[in-house]
Amino acid sequence: MKPKILLAIIILLSILLFFSKMTGYLTFTSLNISIKEKKEATILLEYQPLITILQSEKIRAEVVNVGSVSFNETMTIRIYIYNVTIKLIAEYQDSSFVLNPGDRHDFSVTFTPTSTGTYYIEARAKYDGKVAQTWGRFDVIYPPPPVGAKIPVKIEPIYLPPEKVPSYIPTLVFLAPPKLEIYVRNVTASQRSETTVPILLKNFGERDAFDIRPFISIPKDLEFSLSPLNIPQLSSNETASFSLTIKIPEDFPIGLYQIVFEVSSNETKASSSFYLNVTKKLTDLTRELYEKILSVEFLLTQAKSRMYSLALKGMDVSKVNSTLEVASMHLELAKDYLKKKDFKACEENIRKANEEISQALLEMETLLLIRPRAYPVYLFVAIAVVVFVTILFLIILYKRKKGERPRLLREVEKESLVPTA
Repeated sequence: MKPKILLAIIILLSILLFFSKMTGYLTFTSLNISIKEKKEATILLEYQPLITILQSEKIRAEVVNVGSVSFNETMTIRIYIYNVTIKLIAEYQDSSFVLNPGDRHDFSVTFTPTSTGTYYIEARAKYDGKVAQTWGRFDVIYPPPPVGAKIPVKIEPIYLPPEKVPSYIPTLVFLAPPKLEIYVRNVTASQRSETTVPILLKNFGERDAFDIRPFISIPKDLEFSLSPLNIPQLSSNETASFSLTIKIPEDFPIGLYQIVFEVSSNETKASSSFYLNVTKKLTDLTRELYEKILSVEFLLTQAKSRMYSLALKGMDVSKVNSTLEVASMHLELAKDYLKKKDFKACEENIRKANEEISQALLEMETLLLIRPRAYPVYLFVAIAVVVFVTILFLIILYKRKKGERPRLLREVEKESLVPTA
């Protein structure tokens, strides 16, 4: 390959790598080929489009899992009446239900109208932070008079112009903001020991919470560690866990201490407090170590629940699962040592189990980190620069080539310069 062509290739590759770094295009975190799981639902709605004021409208909504993963769904049916404006007059909510791929779940309600007019049905299903919905319309009229009945006064029905009667309701969805709740219980620990405090965080809002950061107010003489230090995303009705480990010095005063735990996200914040009861170091640590095992075991259960939730989102949690399996093994060893009254070995395995769970919590939140977006304008600029540099380089090569004498002429000149014998 000629040096000039090689130089051109190197320049083009350098430009592509530079703009890939700046814009996010052509950037791969790892070479991992996998099939992306699909989470999607659709709703089928069945009702009578025209009834009389003496009838009841029987509405049947069926949600179908048309994706490739299981999810937990909750169906809501709302009835609106249209009279210049749309007004909500009835709402029905079904209990939560787990749907596997291809499964169906129906929800039937009966609505009795109290007046004639145009009514709209909104069928809405929430499933794992996503929403599926559909709309229907039915009209309620007076029953026709019996055949041969005399009508004293002829009443002309009033029809709204077509442009004033919407054929559908705009599907604007106003989701409630994130609402975070913290669950933590009081703990008791002795001097010269470590205790693990599991802290649960749940999002009761309808929107996802992003960039959740914890804050803790604790007596200054207590050493502590907290994992994870950031939760990138917490979907609606999802739960995340924090592992708080507190190390109590030998000379720490005995007493009851209040600890405040607070989280702050992009839209909201929440706080909760609990009490740490510091006692004297006992000779028989059976009760204290048993409480520690229960706390770490509870934290392990919540970590597995979080792992399953991320797995349903299509994330690779194999490494997390291996870490939690190691933690589970240490917990079982701690239980065996506790039965043998080997308190030192029991405490050591509790500590190792807690470290593994903390590592797993950190790994799970790392999976939610999102690469910077690749903006189209950057792509156009990158393409324009590459094209410009390529054209400029070709022009330079062409001018240099044009300035040289023809190859045949150069060979003839060389032969003429060679002396004859």
